[in-house]
Amino acid sequence: RKIGMEKLKLKILDLGYLTCKKTELMETDCDIKVKSPVSAVLIRHPQLGNNLYDTGNDDVWQCTYSEHIKEIYPVGKAVTITEALKKEGLQVNDIDILILSHMHFDHVGGLKFFQNTKAGKKVIVPEEDLMEALFQVFVKDKEHSGAYLKELFYDLDGITFHPVSENVSLAEDLTLFVQKGHTPGLLGMKVHLQDTGTVIFCGDTVYTEEAYRRELPPGGDINNDSREFLQNLKRLKQMQSEGHAVLFFGHDAKQCEEWIKKGWIE
Repeated sequence: RKIGMEKLKLKILDLGYLTCKKTELMETDCDIKVKSPVSAVLIRHPQLGNNLYDTGNDDVWQCTYSEHIKEIYPVGKAVTITEALKKEGLQVNDIDILILSHMHFDHVGGLKFFQNTKAGKKVIVPEEDLMEALFQVFVKDKEHSGAYLKELFYDLDGITFHPVSENVSLAEDLTLFVQKGHTPGLLGMKVHLQDTGTVIFCGDTVYTEEAYRRELPPGGDINNDSREFLQNLKRLKQMQSEGHAVLFFGHDAKQCEEWIKKGWIE
């Protein structure tokens, strides 16, 4: 499906949510249970076609997720990427470019649906995080490999990774940038929209607007370096200031709900 000459626009796809203690999302004394939304970004680009950033949870997470993950981040609702795309009149074969912000379970769970598709032949991933994922799943067993699960990304037919280790401009108005924090490498995305202006998708380097505003590093046992968080936060603040940008955070329930309701953003 070709987009033609319509202007660049994007939509947040609702892929359900996890539940977890707030202490997993930021360093705080408040340990109440909160919703941690799972989403993907669908971008319709006049030159690049249909672009997808992240793929959500595995549809059979009950079988593939470790007991540790199910205990710490239980799935409250799972919407497959195929279901979300269908609502937009799309199938996996309609996706031209697939970008994975990083290799954690709630971002690569839908990768298997892109086997033997054009997008699956060149999946853009952060190089250092891919290396970390391979190390974790092959050196450690399933119960101790953290948020990386081999079944979700390894040995999938027709899936070829295109690792990037530096900033990449896919188009003048669509740029990927490599971050450190949360994982050894995580792809952020900067999109310039005609009406809205610049939107920066920081992914899981900053989970919520509160964490950004209060400069609170993420909690949980998969986040263990607050120095990288603070360095990356400083960089994001500079990018936001220079581009008068809006930031979209990795797992902010209120923001995600608001943006889903907006529909297409131009």
